[in-house]
Amino acid sequence: MKIRCGFEWHVQIDSGKLFCGCRPIIHEEERSDSKISRVLTPSFGESGRIDISAAFEGKTPKNVLYEVFNDTDCLVDLDEEPPHDIDSGALEVALQMCSAMGCTVFDPLIFMRKVIVDGSNTSGFQRTALVGIEGGFSANDKKVSIESISLEEDSARIAAPKDGKTTYRIDRLGIPLVEIATGIIETDEKEAKEIAMAFGRLTRLFNVRRGIGTIRQDVNLSIEGGSRVELKGFQNIREMDKVITNEAVRQSSLLKLSSDKKYLLESLDRIEGKDLTGLFNVTDSDIIKRAVSSGKILLGFRLDGFSGVFGTELSENKRFGTEVSDYLRVNDMSGIIHSDELPAYGISDKEKKAVYDALGCSEEDAFLFSICLPEQEGSIAESLKTRVRDLLKGVPSEVRTVEKDNSTRFLRPIGGRDRMYVETDLPVIAIDKKVMERSKAYSGFSAESLMKEYNINENTLDLLISTKKLGRALELNRENKVHFNVLTGVMVDDYRYIKRKFGFDLKDEQIESVLIKIASGEIAKDASRFIFEKLATGGGNSVDGIISAYSLRKKTKKELTSEIKKLVSSINFSRYDTLITNLRDRLGFSFDAGEAYAIAMGLLEKK
Repeated sequence: MKIRCGFEWHVQIDSGKLFCGCRPIIHEEERSDSKISRVLTPSFGESGRIDISAAFEGKTPKNVLYEVFNDTDCLVDLDEEPPHDIDSGALEVALQMCSAMGCTVFDPLIFMRKVIVDGSNTSGFQRTALVGIEGGFSANDKKVSIESISLEEDSARIAAPKDGKTTYRIDRLGIPLVEIATGIIETDEKEAKEIAMAFGRLTRLFNVRRGIGTIRQDVNLSIEGGSRVELKGFQNIREMDKVITNEAVRQSSLLKLSSDKKYLLESLDRIEGKDLTGLFNVTDSDIIKRAVSSGKILLGFRLDGFSGVFGTELSENKRFGTEVSDYLRVNDMSGIIHSDELPAYGISDKEKKAVYDALGCSEEDAFLFSICLPEQEGSIAESLKTRVRDLLKGVPSEVRTVEKDNSTRFLRPIGGRDRMYVETDLPVIAIDKKVMERSKAYSGFSAESLMKEYNINENTLDLLISTKKLGRALELNRENKVHFNVLTGVMVDDYRYIKRKFGFDLKDEQIESVLIKIASGEIAKDASRFIFEKLATGGGNSVDGIISAYSLRKKTKKELTSEIKKLVSSINFSRYDTLITNLRDRLGFSFDAGEAYAIAMGLLEKK
């Protein structure tokens, strides 16, 4: 299906938190060290107006409970202390991405506050700075334009409600994010998924966090005749094409419904609520019995000419009535039960007819009722009219969250520029010239360019990426001419072996010392694991000490040839295992097995 879409990618950077020194660790355990409670209300943006999305979120003050952890959260996270200096590593990764995608960089940086009062930020805003604009990257031979790259704080993560309050955990709050926004792309659901996957591969080349939730993808989607809808919460990128298809079908169905039923708009002003609780004094419906016993009422509405409309299927698992119900729930109201889905929920045909009669419905009409508190009557009527009116006009422009069944659900209106105002607790940040110069080395950075420039295959690249060794491997190759086969063998294979067998964590400086000595010819590649074993078992305290103690200086080709000639009469040195075993007995790990076997084969050919 042909669509117009744009992506917003949010990628967690693997560094400290953006404005404090806390560790960026996500806690899995149920307990927390303490809890705090906040009431959040929306504030004005720089324009002097309250943004539409902030106003929607803040219709009623949010009473939010935050779970706090001593080892990951501090007064900055609690908004009890001004932000500290920006994390330099996070800023450098953002600059590297700008350079890789050919963006124009802003220097200095000015942080803004984006008003967010859904509870995900203890302060009621998110700090964000525009770093670069007007770039692009290639995805399967398709050029994708990049409108902006920003650096911002991640939000708190929602937890199960406690004590009737919305609950968040703030261990994730403040972890740095790079937000990358693309331009509009004319595409289809399959290619959109391929673009998203290509971008995911590109981000892995940088120092970013890995795992579920560390990269979050939003898709702005519209079809011909529709409006922009922002889809949030893609966790499984492999299902993206299904989500896009479902949403495109939903939008198409709304456009058709609008074309067929737009005349019903004029009847919405006649909608009035009526208390129907008395009709259900004796009922088999457990839902209604529980509601009435808790002091709630059944508020009914007649909708003239709407017979069949609320049951209209818009897409898989999504009906017109579901759209209305989702909207009311987000507004802290209950959902709805409508005539098109009855009898159900223990409500009988007889009770359905009684509601028809009480509301004065004809065969062409529909009814719905909401289980609510008595004081919600007016707000439910207005929300109902607003939502039905918006849906009958076509596709409402809004933010929707992606569900597990690949459908989408209303979340809030789309925000605009009124959400932003200048951050007053941070100075304007001038970018260090050395950092800027280092980032320029990433110009044109991509998997394809790396494999070509460094003559490495995809498996080697993936291995270095997955173990987060790529950045340092590139530096060691450029600065010390260490071959990539050696880099992966030592940085990945040897490290894993020592960790698995001895439970010993090799230090970066120990690994890099061995790599540099191999590249310079001081020691043989085969000596690396022997050296690491001695470090792990107490056979030496330093790389240099072990090399000296065990005579690991690499034999020259002349010395190695001489030793092999000595074995000619005593062993079958054309056999690889026999030759290497005997040489190891004589020379230890002061030579490379491959080099020794090549010398032996050369001697045999001369004979």
